[in-house]
Amino acid sequence: MPEKSIPTKKLSHRLTGQDASFIYGESRNGPLHIGSLSFFEDQITYPELIRHFESKLHLLPRYRQRLLPVPFNFNHATFEDDPDFTIENHVKFHQLAANTSEAQLIEAAMAVFRKPLDLNRPLWEAHLFNGFKGNRSVIMWPVHHCLVDGVSGMELLNVVLDFRPDPPATESEPWSPKPLPGLLRQVIDATLDRAQAQLDSMRRLSQVASNFRSLVKDLGSDAGTLARLALQMMRPIAAAPWNAGLVSQERTLAWLRTSFADVRAIRAAFGGTINDVVLTMLSEGAARYLGYDRGQPSAPLRIGCPVNVRHDDESGSLGNRVSMMFPELPAEPMDPVARLKLVAAETQRIKEAGEPQALERLMGNGESISPALAAMLAGIATAAMDTAVSLQRIFPSWARRAAQPLGLSFIATNVPGSQVPLYLAGHRMVDYIGLLPLGGNLGFGVTIVSYNQDLYFTMMAAPNLMPDPDRMKSLVEQVFEELKRAAVAQSVPAAVQPPDVKRPKYAGMPLASINGSPHPGMATKGA
Repeated sequence: MPEKSIPTKKLSHRLTGQDASFIYGESRNGPLHIGSLSFFEDQITYPELIRHFESKLHLLPRYRQRLLPVPFNFNHATFEDDPDFTIENHVKFHQLAANTSEAQLIEAAMAVFRKPLDLNRPLWEAHLFNGFKGNRSVIMWPVHHCLVDGVSGMELLNVVLDFRPDPPATESEPWSPKPLPGLLRQVIDATLDRAQAQLDSMRRLSQVASNFRSLVKDLGSDAGTLARLALQMMRPIAAAPWNAGLVSQERTLAWLRTSFADVRAIRAAFGGTINDVVLTMLSEGAARYLGYDRGQPSAPLRIGCPVNVRHDDESGSLGNRVSMMFPELPAEPMDPVARLKLVAAETQRIKEAGEPQALERLMGNGESISPALAAMLAGIATAAMDTAVSLQRIFPSWARRAAQPLGLSFIATNVPGSQVPLYLAGHRMVDYIGLLPLGGNLGFGVTIVSYNQDLYFTMMAAPNLMPDPDRMKSLVEQVFEELKRAAVAQSVPAAVQPPDVKRPKYAGMPLASINGSPHPGMATKGA
């Protein structure tokens, strides 16, 4: 198999507006890097890891480039070779106590992950943790969201790792960084790039305007779709403890491994897509966590789901190419199979309405917004958010009122990964879980990653709002098991069904029988 690489010619020299928004929108309590935790067989030594990265750096030009801001934010920052690059600034070692438990490992990893990356260096790190139970190694990979989204981040991982335990030996290539551009060169390039961007916008507009009737139709359709989305985002959502305040710096998580074959069997039995099954598990798990009574009037859960809008020829270009969709789903517990049918109908409605495409076109128009204005407004907002987080420690009731149940309940991002094992320095990666940023009043979020015929769910949480993501994990796992049993029952004739194949236990049962006491403070609407 030929050596994988990220082609330099596909990499943008300057941040796009969407990429730059992750720099402008970053705050002390809401750093905007994504990442992952990789669990490996046996123990990887620090020298092994250093050698491995040194052999890969010529395939990863972004890993030796830093951001260079333009004076006065006249344009977005550019990627430039870092003259001070050293691998030891990015690949770091943490020796844990022997037989460290998973809970202790997560605590140690999250203490590192919660810190913002250094914007004066290339925006990635790899942290090796040794001492995990079973004499295994774990590597955490933080990388800034301005550099990659979930899909391009997976492309990057597939370059860093190998598809076989004994890949052909590669030699690190000599590298000499290009000198950083001077102030005058920066201003000239920024001016030319802004002018080119405006010309490109005008060219696209003229091409579309050549078919006036189609233009009017598209504009009218997008305007109606976006107006409906705006009204939707103003409607209340179900009150949840993870939205009942502002996120602090601390992070915690719980994770769940499920069989991809079982998820496919559920889809085959009841219809819909893999994403529909995932959203069913998450929304029903969240409903049981909240503890609303069946039939009690409630606002819905509104889940933010990133949608990949890359074209085939954009593979390897890194950066962010995502839109969003916002399915609204019941916040009360229900039969998982019935919920799956509701989820499938809701996501089909969103696709037919073209909501992700309309939102993508709107975000594309954001390239015409002045970078200086975007940076200034985001700076004001993030400073206010960090101040509010500090104040909520003194005035917690004020913070609860400030974090109104509007907008989103949580983010759930589903990223396809390699379906065959990956290796690092001959060590097989046995488990792989994603990490996502939290901020504002979004104190809970979920990454879903497929790897080696399994589907991994990571429940990320801010412990000041949601200290018990393990409980959410258990409830999501319950829903998964019930869907599995229902799928088996669907495929086996009634006369020969085994005695343990039965209707999901939650169907038709009152909440008190399902989950004990409701979550504190969540027994009534709006509490």
